[in-house]
This record gives sequence, C-alpha cells and structure tokens, in this order.
Amino acid sequence: MVATVKIRLDNWMLTGAVVAGIAVAIGALAMPRQKLPHVGDHWHARYLVVICGKPVPDLPSTGGPIHTQGDGLIHVEPKTSAEAGGHANLGRFFASAGVAFARDRIAFPTGQGYRDGDRCPDGATGRIRLLVNGRPHRAFERYVPADGDTIVVQFGP
Repeated sequence: MVATVKIRLDNWMLTGAVVAGIAVAIGALAMPRQKLPHVGDHWHARYLVVICGKPVPDLPSTGGPIHTQGDGLIHVEPKTSAEAGGHANLGRFFASAGVAFARDRIAFPTGQGYRDGDRCPDGATGRIRLLVNGRPHRAFERYVPADGDTIVVQFGP
C-alpha cells in the first residue's frame, strides 16, 4: 500500500513538473519579441537624456546607419547587414555623437561624465537608468530602438 501511494505521488509530481515546463516554454514562445531593423528600414525613436533632473540639449546631427539629425530623434537606417539587427543599438547611436554610454556611465565629448554613485549638484547620489516607453530596461547600450519608441536615459537619484 505504501509503495503504491509513493508511486502515484511520484507520478503526479512528474506530471506536474512536465506540465509546468511546457507552460513555461509556451509562455516564452508567446512573448512578443522585439522586431529588429533590417537593411532598408527607416525607423524613428524619440530620445531624451536627463542629467540630475535637467534635460540635455539634443545631440548635434551625426552620420551613420543609426544617427540623429539634431531633432531629438534616433534615425535607424541600416544599409548593410553589418548595420542591421542588434548592431543598430544605443551604444552605436551614442558613439556616433562621441558619447560613451553603458549601464553605469554616460560621458559627453565636452568632458562631462557621470557614473553610478556620482552626486548631483543637490548632493543626491545618482545612477544611470534607461526607460523605454516609460518602463525600465536593462539592455542599456545593447538596446535596439524600435520604430516609435520613446527612450529616456537618466542620471539622477
């Protein structure tokens, strides 16, 4: 009797684990994946950089497959496969303007730079944040802007 109960319990546990695994796999497949830019696409994403609560002026016009025209927009226009997909990311965009950007720092060509833990003028400790369409995002320099995105890079408390 005890052996029969143990076998049934083991079977239920195994069945439960299999069902849970299938549910996780289906959930992962059903999650919307970010569409990546292809050669010939022309996308726009609005961007804003805010340092210690103050918006930074739009970056000047830059060139390349992911650039700005000084208009507060990121223009994603890959012309080769080496410029498309995951290569059309924020790191490349900011680099085109001479800005170093990573999960823990942002540095401008003017020499101004901010790292996690630096202080704002009011004394508050700041850190870098990336918001995409109002939601925190963790990809930072690897994030590939989607058409219509609103991207905010913040340094502050």
